[in-house]
Amino acid sequence: MSERRVLVTGGSSGIGFEIVRALAEEGAYVAAAARGGQRLRDAAASLKGKGLDVLALVMDVLSDESIEEAMKVIESHWGGLDVLINCAGIWMQEFNPHFTERAMPFYAYTREQMMSSMEINYLGYFATSQASMRFFLRQGEGGIVNIGMDEELFLTRGFAPIIPTRAATNALTMLMAAELKGKGVDVNLLTPGGFVAGNSMPSNADRAHFGKLLPTDICNEPMIFLCSDRARGISGEKIVASRFDEWLRQKGLEWRREKKEG
Repeated sequence: MSERRVLVTGGSSGIGFEIVRALAEEGAYVAAAARGGQRLRDAAASLKGKGLDVLALVMDVLSDESIEEAMKVIESHWGGLDVLINCAGIWMQEFNPHFTERAMPFYAYTREQMMSSMEINYLGYFATSQASMRFFLRQGEGGIVNIGMDEELFLTRGFAPIIPTRAATNALTMLMAAELKGKGVDVNLLTPGGFVAGNSMPSNADRAHFGKLLPTDICNEPMIFLCSDRARGISGEKIVASRFDEWLRQKGLEWRREKKEG
C-alpha cells in the first residue's frame, strides 16, 4: 500500500472519511475529495493531527471543470492514479429532514429533487470514473470501487430520491467492469450491508424500520483489500462489507494483514 495512489470522493465525512483514514494509516497516498469548505478543512486537520499526510482536494462532482482541475492536481502531485473510490453522494436529509420519523411517498417529491439526486449520486460517479480513465488507460492498469447500496434496501419506504440513483450506480458498476475487461482496469461494487450510522442516519432511526445501524468504518477492511496487490484481477464483484469474510471464503481467497494498534 505504501505506493498506492488513491482518490476518494466524498472523503470529508462518513464512510468516505473513514476510508481515507484507513488507507492513509496503511501508507497509501490518499486524496480526500469534497466540495470544499469547513468540513473538508476540518477533516484534513483531523487527519493531520493523527500524523497522516492526506491531500485535501477540492472537487465538485457536479462540475466537469472542477473534476478536470482536480485531475490536474492529481497529475501534478502523483503523476498518475491507481484507485478511484466513488463515495460522494447526497442523502435523505436533503429532501426530507424528518425521513426517519415520517416517510414521504414518491409522489410528494418534485422532479427537480429527483433530478438533483440523480446528478450527484449517479452522474457524479460516472463523471469521476470517466475522468480517471485518462490515467488507467495510459498506465494499462487501475481500479475503481463504487460504494453502492444493498438491494435488500431498495424497497425502503420514503427513499424515492435515493434508491433509483443507487440502483443505477450498481448497474453502472457492473457495466463498467464488463466494458473494461481485458484493459487492466478492475471495477467492483462495495456495499455496507445495511444502513450506516453517523451523518447519514440520525441516532433516532427506528431499528424496526431501518435495522441495526452499522459503524461508519464498516467498509474499511474490504476497501484495504480492494486497493491492495492481492485484489488485482478481481473485477465485476459485488462485495457486502458486513459479510466480507464470507465473500472471501466463497472465492477461496485468503486475506490477512497485520492490523496496526490504535
